[in-house]
Amino acid sequence: MASSVKHFCTICNDDGISNTADTWCMECEHFFCGNCEKTHSKSRLSKNHKTFSAEDYQKLPTFKKEISSQCRDHKKKFELYCSFHACPCCVQCLTDKHKICQDMKPLSDIVQQVKSSASVQLFEKDLKDVKENLDTAIKYLKTRISTSTINTQKTKSVGEIRYMRKSINDYF
Repeated sequence: MASSVKHFCTICNDDGISNTADTWCMECEHFFCGNCEKTHSKSRLSKNHKTFSAEDYQKLPTFKKEISSQCRDHKKKFELYCSFHACPCCVQCLTDKHKICQDMKPLSDIVQQVKSSASVQLFEKDLKDVKENLDTAIKYLKTRISTSTINTQKTKSVGEIRYMRKSINDYF
């Protein structure tokens, strides 16, 4: 269940103003109030960014909220991919940690290859199959539970009838 945490506009909050956020930008990783969101959506650099409501952001699983497009060490956007270490890198990482790495590629190229890869489509199909199998298993287990409950009640009732019959026989 999503909690009712109120987020504040990142831009306004930086200026010491506490405006409630209306939207979240996935690329900027910022919350925006109505006024700041208008400016953000009109800016040449950010007009194509994907945004969604703060309520929808709140409903996201925690692991998705923790995904960042910025380097934790340098607070810069990931732009490169190191094939040797199999990790995204910012420009600063290149000079700090990946000086000897030879196979650096633009991250956008790697992401595009992954998205268009046949393995992604196969993975999606496999996930759908697993979901169907789990749904079938859940239905089966629910019927087993209800059948088990019915059998327990039946056994209990038969025992009560036998006890009553024995009591009647003993009385006569």
